[in-house]
Amino acid sequence: MSSRFERTVQFFDISLTGHTRARDLDPNHKKFASPKTLDELLTHIEAIRELGQARKKSGTKSKYQFALEHIENRDDCWILLINLVDSNAANVVTNRIDGSEADRHTIEFNDDQGLESSAHLVIFKETNKLGKHLMLFEKSQYVPFQKASAFLNHLAAVAARHFRDEYVKPHPSGNPAKEINTYCKFSLFAHPSDEFKEELRTGTLTGIRLTSDTVLLRGYDAKTQPELVGTEVKVDVTRWAVARSGGNMKHLKKALAHANELDVPFVRVSFEDETGSSHTATLSTDTGMLMNKDRYVKKRKIRNFSVPLSTAVPVINEEIAQKMIELKHA
Repeated sequence: MSSRFERTVQFFDISLTGHTRARDLDPNHKKFASPKTLDELLTHIEAIRELGQARKKSGTKSKYQFALEHIENRDDCWILLINLVDSNAANVVTNRIDGSEADRHTIEFNDDQGLESSAHLVIFKETNKLGKHLMLFEKSQYVPFQKASAFLNHLAAVAARHFRDEYVKPHPSGNPAKEINTYCKFSLFAHPSDEFKEELRTGTLTGIRLTSDTVLLRGYDAKTQPELVGTEVKVDVTRWAVARSGGNMKHLKKALAHANELDVPFVRVSFEDETGSSHTATLSTDTGMLMNKDRYVKKRKIRNFSVPLSTAVPVINEEIAQKMIELKHA
């Protein structure tokens, strides 16, 4: 649960790619370089927020709604404030320490009113050597990172529809009479935590698989073989093979290097820690960063706020934002 006195910040790398939903294209042509830079895309997202188009309910009967509550363009970064109203949240009960029944109060929610929570995001404009941007995310119990990132991609799609003329591209066939509508998509890669590295280093590897889309299969046809969704190449993880590489971490790095040579985008690793518990994680081949593994994301605490914090704010909290920015080189 979020504390009034501290916040947890998670570390991610993000990249932008271009996509299209055009149906008459080969799968290889549906992903390409981003049609917009980070600044251009977030400027468009800022514009649709001003037009009241930066909200999203998850389905017509959804009990919660995301909103881009605030956004700021600064010299070296963008700061976004994402708010979530969840009318499906449990009613909140308050009481005094050593209180009695008379001190107990319940805040009840209904279909139109729910618990509001905020999460700040800081996205730095500078890119690393792999062309990715560092993003810091204020971890919140009530604003899950996976849903917040999906909301970001929703905003990118809305921006592409609103500024359609700026996202239209020539059709890959070269036919001058045909065009395709494109949009940007955020891809997010988590920085591995020290905990992940230590558990992997001291644990026992049980599997490494190079994982790819089916488009790399010779003869694959998405229309006639829709059930085929991916391919995997197993890596030898016997004790002899791991020892020959110099240990778990070096063996995994070797697998990532092989995947990079073969243009395979992901490597999935499974291992048992010293207690015998099993774990799995998926890493991006080009960065070695984690994909969709909340437990092992690198995180840091920020503390010493001048006033107690709330679950939600209507505008960017300058203290939170500044303390997050200071973590850039942590």
